[in-house]
Amino acid sequence: MRILGLLIALSFSTFIYAKEIIAYYNPKCSCCHKYFKILEEKGYKIKRVQMEYPDLYKKKDELGVPVDKRSCHTMQIGDRFIEGHVPVEGIEALLRSDARGVYSPHGVLSGMGKEEEVYLLIK
Repeated sequence: MRILGLLIALSFSTFIYAKEIIAYYNPKCSCCHKYFKILEEKGYKIKRVQMEYPDLYKKKDELGVPVDKRSCHTMQIGDRFIEGHVPVEGIEALLRSDARGVYSPHGVLSGMGKEEEVYLLIK
């Protein structure tokens, strides 16, 4: 019985941890705050980290975001990345997979509820 309780507690703590996202962005970008607010309304806790572009690009390099998949902001969940306006469904798909990241193509507003929900996992 203790083991079952421990497994449930670990599963719950992993779920809570998975809902915490660090968002790296440049404060001059106007779409980021709107997108972060949408994620917060969906139950995610967003820790915002403002960065100038050179530091933001370094962070993308550190997280392994492919150059051709980059967008205006990068988010980190555990050791994985979320790039662009990824809809909640894409974030959840990332958490269920063994992928290292997920992205929506630059300029796509899918995570903002304005277009088709577009996201691709990166292995």
